[in-house]
Amino acid sequence: MQACVRGGLSTPRIVQHAVDHATGLSLVQCRLGVAFVSEPTRWQCPRGVKLLPIADLDIPVPIYLIWGKGNLSAPLQRFAAQVKASV
Repeated sequence: MQACVRGGLSTPRIVQHAVDHATGLSLVQCRLGVAFVSEPTRWQCPRGVKLLPIADLDIPVPIYLIWGKGNLSAPLQRFAAQVKASV
């Protein structure tokens, strides 16, 4: 919302929240709104939908490292330690 206001748009009125990019793009294709999607989505863009890059949009995206509870692999433990140290 802050990014929209900084860009000069009034606060959008959200009436539908898409849980995945395919649903969001379908809603846009049906002319039912706009969506923010990641750059790789351009390969799945339906006809009639235009993607515009937003150069200065800075939104944190949570990323999780997940592994099996019983996996005690030494390389995995080192990698997980590096990830934790960089956070």
